[in-house]
This record gives sequence, structure tokens and C-alpha cells, in this order.
Amino acid sequence: MLRSKTRWKPVEADASRVQKLVDELGVYPLTARLLVNRGLTEPDQARRFLYVSEKDFHDPFLMDGMQKAVERIRDALDRQEKILIYGDYDADGVSSTSLMMKVFQSLDADVDYYIPNRFTEGYGLNEKALEKAKERGVQLVVSVDTGISAVNEAKRAKELNLDLIITDHHEPPEHLPDAFAVINPKKPGCSYPYDQLAGVGVALKLAQALLDRLPEEVLDIAALGTIADLVPLMDENRVIASLGLIQMNQRLNVGLSALMDVSGVSQEVGAGHVGFSLAPRINASGRLDTAATAVELLLTTDPKKARSIAEELDRMNRERQKLVEEIAQEACAMVESEPEKHQRFILVAAPGWNVGVIGIVASRLVEKYYRPTIVLGMDEESGIAKGSARSIAGLDIYRALTACSDLLPHFGGHEMAAGMSLPQEDLPELHRRLDRIAGEWLQEEDYIPLSQVEADLSLSEVDIPLIEELDRLAPYGEGNRTPRFRLKKAELSRLQRIGREKSHMKLAVTDGNHSLEAVGFGMGELADEIAPLSQLEIVGELSINEWNNRRLPQLMIRDLSVPHLQVFDWRSNRDQSDGFRRLAKRTESLFMIGEKKNYPWLSQGRAVAWERLEQEMVAEFSEPVRYLILVDLPPSMQVFQNLLRNLPDLERLYFAFGDAELDGTLSRTPDREQFKQLYAYLLQKKKLRISFDRKRLARWTGLSPQWISFMIQVFEELEFVRVSGDQMEVVSRPAKRPLTESPLFCKQQEREQVQHALVYSSYRDLCHMITSLRSSDPNGGGADDGLQRKDSGD
Repeated sequence: MLRSKTRWKPVEADASRVQKLVDELGVYPLTARLLVNRGLTEPDQARRFLYVSEKDFHDPFLMDGMQKAVERIRDALDRQEKILIYGDYDADGVSSTSLMMKVFQSLDADVDYYIPNRFTEGYGLNEKALEKAKERGVQLVVSVDTGISAVNEAKRAKELNLDLIITDHHEPPEHLPDAFAVINPKKPGCSYPYDQLAGVGVALKLAQALLDRLPEEVLDIAALGTIADLVPLMDENRVIASLGLIQMNQRLNVGLSALMDVSGVSQEVGAGHVGFSLAPRINASGRLDTAATAVELLLTTDPKKARSIAEELDRMNRERQKLVEEIAQEACAMVESEPEKHQRFILVAAPGWNVGVIGIVASRLVEKYYRPTIVLGMDEESGIAKGSARSIAGLDIYRALTACSDLLPHFGGHEMAAGMSLPQEDLPELHRRLDRIAGEWLQEEDYIPLSQVEADLSLSEVDIPLIEELDRLAPYGEGNRTPRFRLKKAELSRLQRIGREKSHMKLAVTDGNHSLEAVGFGMGELADEIAPLSQLEIVGELSINEWNNRRLPQLMIRDLSVPHLQVFDWRSNRDQSDGFRRLAKRTESLFMIGEKKNYPWLSQGRAVAWERLEQEMVAEFSEPVRYLILVDLPPSMQVFQNLLRNLPDLERLYFAFGDAELDGTLSRTPDREQFKQLYAYLLQKKKLRISFDRKRLARWTGLSPQWISFMIQVFEELEFVRVSGDQMEVVSRPAKRPLTESPLFCKQQEREQVQHALVYSSYRDLCHMITSLRSSDPNGGGADDGLQRKDSGD
């Protein structure tokens, strides 16, 4: 057995709705099922999802405050007023700022931008920046991706006679800022049909309303921010991302093109490239220095300048990665030094931690421990801690922070991520409250990562045309996750570790008629935990492997399990100490050894000698036995079978002995006729000297000297002969006794059975034998495959 790392949750789909889409759209049933899983149950909805068009953009004037904002901006353009775009320092804020700058520049506006410094000013609008803008003659400020909570700052702008238009997408507070106009699709009373836009999405709608057309020329920037901000890629976000990626691949933006080059993105750019290659480099600017560097990259039309800035962002990103690694190690050490304190909610803080990267560190901790997490950097001079939160399914972190708002002068965010600042002396109380909230809102199972399984697949269903049709569901992201499927009862036919460091795993599975290759990146160590002939259950994503002018279906493994007892064949005379040490570290391991054997690697493992084995001894173990390692041979098959019956939790069985210890023992027991043949010859001789006559006896009878020695001992036990030292004498008229009355003969028969079944058998025969034993055991259960117990997959 191999346990999965996550909980696999099947996504249920209404069969009638699936069939309706199959009939209306002519798509594969699997494609139809995925559409229904995404709430696209009507043919027209599904068609718009599959075939994205500019027509799917909503009317921007449906957004509350849009008309008023557009009129004010047009008035400012007519009067040549100074306009300031006030942005944010993350990828969404940089994209929003760059998009608005390009639009205003195309309108010959007197425009500039401002992004606060993360370290000296913090998040959002601030009064000093507004005051300086007023001093420079700015008459209109348009915020992008920020401002929805800026109640005091909006009040100050009014006092300065500075018109403020706020465009944002974050959760609105109870009291909105009193600005000239507030544009946010989440705003109470807003009639806009979609409220999940990123900040750059809201900026795009303002640009669309201002230009009275869709600004296609900035769709690539809109896609960059939308994908980077992890908003659901559904509805209008899907349109932005899809059309924006098409434009991004045309490399019309000089800065973006240069960033692709330094990022090593040479093939067609997808959402994954944006999320894992482009956005981190855009973000690196604001995390370590000023986000203006990234804005300049997106605004420049000079290829040489673009290349220079892109390389600088790439350097910053490498520096950021190193910084994240250092802080993450420190944070993990804190968590592991006080595990009980962080059992339900992780909160760690330290002076000197760069607040620009702690959001990434928080994500790392969630990935490692799967707990809601807050990571904060503390400023010892001001006594203020600034931090980022990342959550898990089941705990709305924004709602949780709202419940602690009396401790938080500043906070904001979404269901799964948030930012905050607070006096560092309030950190213990904040942790205490959030720990209590986690205890009330989350169940024990919520702390196990969840894998959504869209459908079960058979190998016969998987082919290139299906995967190509599924690609129409891309781009994938939040709200439209890359679909994951489950393969059940897939028989392993090939397994290998690949990569320079052998850190990846490649395998092939079959159902007898069809086969499929699967790859697990970073899963190389799992190869040692999967036995040959295992039947796997795999959760993964379908893709096409294009290599050497061939296109083959492929499954990218995300999680897997072996839901039955696994048999590992380690039989050899090689030194197995390293493998034994690894298994000895696991509390669920039990080693079976010979009584007089001494193994240094067993200092920390559980071991029982075969000669001392008792049913009660196994039952008394405090920890269940899941891994059974046979280092030495059992004395009999009966003892071995009794042991198996008393290990109901057994998941893995290792046969780890060699045949070297069998040297000098009989591999086969002489049969009754051979005993008769030797006895008849002994009757003729009456007496003989064993050491002198053994070879002669072997020559005359054709039996081996080893057999003759064994048979004479059996005759002695049955009182057919008397042995004194080297002399043997045949007993005249002995009582008739069967061979089975000889303990030596019976022991040899048992040894022969053990050798035949456990030493000289093939691996396949070994598996069949264990299957037979387990399926015939009333305590062991047995499903169709013999090895799998009922409900073991649960």
C-alpha cells in the first residue's frame, strides 16, 4: 500500500446535463462533464466558454461610478489637467498602472504615475503622497488596484481640492471612501454582472469606457495582471486572459517580449508561463526595491532598454528567490520548535524579514504544513509588524481578520490571501484569536490538502483528439483549474527514475490492451515505494508529449496511491543495510530476524526473532505493523502464515534475505524410496564407519554424501540404527515407524517448503502466493484483486 498525499474529492456532474451538451455541441462526454463541473450547463454558456470572443465583454457603463469617472477624465483631458495614476507594487498593480499610462498617453494626456514604496510607505494611498501630488500641480488622481479602504486618504484629497477616482477590486469595507467616484464591481449596489475582476480588469473597463471601444492594444498587459493576481479565470477574466495571451504571443509589447527572452520562454506562452516565469520577475521589482522598474519595462518601446530592464528584473528575481529560501528556513525552524503552538494556525514573525517576500514565504509554509499561515516582518524602531496571510480551503482569511479588526489598524485582501500591519505586542493575542477561529471553523480533515477529481478515466478513453479538445478549456487558473483525472486499477508495467539527479519518476501503466506513460516531477523518491506488478490509482493531468516528431498522450502525475498490500523483492546476498536503516526509522516497521543474528542497523527499529515469535507479542505492539521486513527465513510456512494473519494493518511486505545462509543445507528432502534404498544397503553391511564409508555409500547408491549424513541421522532418531562416534550399527528388527516421526525429517520438510515458496520462487509466484494467503484469510479480507482489502482506498 502507498497512501496518497491528498484527499481525492470526486466532482459530481448531472448526467442529463452532460448529455445535453454532448448532443448540442458535439463534444466528447468528458469535455461536456468538465463544462458542467464549471457551472456551464447551458449550451450557449458552454459555447461562449469554448469559443472566446470580444463580444463577451460586458458593457463597462454597467459598473457603478463609471459614467461619472469617464466624464471627469474627459473633462481633465480637455483642460490638459495634470493626471496622476496611483498604483500598487504587485504584478496586478504594475499591470494596472502600465495599462492606464498607455491609454492616457495615447490620448496625449499630461499624465504620470506613482507607486508607493513597500518598505517606507506600505500598501495603498497615503496622505503625504497626495499632498506632494497637489504641490506638483496634479488635479486628478486615478487609483488602480488600490484605494477601496482609503477613507482617511479620500477625505484628505477633498481637503486638498484634489479629485480622486478610485478603481479597485478588493473587498469593500463597511464604509466606503468619499471620493469623486468609486469603481469596484464588489461595491454594494453595483449592477455589474461580474464581480471577480482583477485590479487590471477594472482598469481595462475604465479604459474601454473612456475610449468607447475595447483597447485591444493593452490586452496583453491586462492578461498579465489578471493571471498573476489569481482571480478566477471565468467569465470576463477568461476573455481577458485568452485574448491577452494571443496578443502576448505576437510579442507586440517590447518589454514583455524582452522579459520572455530572459525568462527562457521560447515556446507559445500560456497561463503557466505567466504565473511561474513572467509575474515573479515583475513582482521582484516591488518586493526588493521600487515597482517603477517593472512599469518602465512595460512602457518602453526601446528594445535595448527593454532588454536591460528585463535582465535587471531577472537578477532581482534570483535575489528574491535566495531571500525567500533563507526566511522560509528560519520560519520552518520556528514552527517545528513549537509544533503545538502552530497546530491549527501558523503565525511567525521576526525582525529583519523582508516584508516584500514574506507573502511567498507564507505560501511556502502553507504548501509544507497545510495550515492557515501569517508571516510578518517586524520593524524594531516603529514597533510595527507587517505581514501577509495565506489560507487553506475552509477558512476565509479576510473574514477571520475582520473578526480581529480591533487588533489590526490596516488589513485587506481576499478569501485566500491578505495583508496586514499591527503593533508587534499584539501578535500573541492575534495568534490566540486566529487559533481559536481555526478550531471553530475547520475540521480535522480540512488540514489534509484536497485534490478535486473531475472524472475517472479508463486507458481506452485517452487519445490525442480528446486531449486536443480538452485544451479548449485553457487558459487554466483559479476558478478554472487544470482538470485532474483518476486512473483506477492501472497495472504498473515499467518504472524508472529520471533526470540528472534522478529526482523525477517516469512510469507506464497498462490495462492489458492499452498503455499510457506518466511522469511525476519531483517524485523520484516514490519509485522506491512502488513494487512491481502493483495496481496504481493515479490522479493527474493529461497532456501531449511531443518528442522526435511523435505525439503521444501523457499523464502528469499529481498524486498516486497503491490501495493494496505491496510485495517487495529484496532477495539477494548483497548488503541491504542502507535500505534497512531507512525502514528502521519508521515506527510502523517490524523486522523478522534469526535469534542468534546481530544487526547493527537495528539499534532504533523494532525486531522479533522467529524463534521467539508469539501471537501475543505481535498484538502487544503500541504502534501498528504496516511494514514487515523478513531479514531471515521463517522456520516454517505455518509460522509465517500465522504471523501474516495477526498483522491486519500490513501495507508492505519485504522479502530481504539471500540464499547464502542455505549453504550446507539440503535444498530438497530425500523421498521414501531413497530412504528405502539406503536402508536396504545398510542392512547388508550391518556396521560401518561413517567418515570412511560415506563416499563409498554415495557411489554405490547414487545419493549425495550430504543426503546420506542426513538420512543416517533420521534413521538414528527412528531407532533404525545406533551411532556411537564414527561407528554406525543397524538395529536388528526395529519397530516400524513412519519418517514423519523424526523431528529432523519434519524440520527438513518445513525448511524445504520455506525454500521452495520464499527463496527459489519467482517474484510473480511470490505475489500469487501472498495473494492466495491474504484472500483465504477471513481476517485479511480480499477484493477482486486478492491483495486489496475492502475499503482500503478510504
